[in-house]
Amino acid sequence: MRKAKLIALAGGGVLLSVTVGAAFASAGQSEQASSGEQVTVRAASAGFEIEIDPELDARFGPRPVNAVQAAGIVTDSRPGARVVKVELDEEDGRAVWEVEAQDRGGDIEVLVDAFTGRIVGQDSEPSEAEDEDD
Repeated sequence: MRKAKLIALAGGGVLLSVTVGAAFASAGQSEQASSGEQVTVRAASAGFEIEIDPELDARFGPRPVNAVQAAGIVTDSRPGARVVKVELDEEDGRAVWEVEAQDRGGDIEVLVDAFTGRIVGQDSEPSEAEDEDD
């Protein structure tokens, strides 16, 4: 009986490892980080890079708005924008998703509250073509 339990536990551990590995593989490439380092995932299905600092992730815990939802909030508010990167960040003591995107006007950076989904900050940098016209 004891031997059967050990085999079941070992098999479950292997299955869990394979499942987690497959999840990362299907999400795209990931960079392994030692504890405390930022983790970057290139999510092929999402079409942009996602960066999450493990320290911020642990401090803020589960957030109702994830990186993909934050990207959607930005593209809904700026039709035609293409998200290139989403990063978990902190602004005034609250968790925000820093969404970097590009649209016809140039590069934009939008902060989306990770708990409410509201846009709490925006910044834009004109494209080089627009700068040349000035």
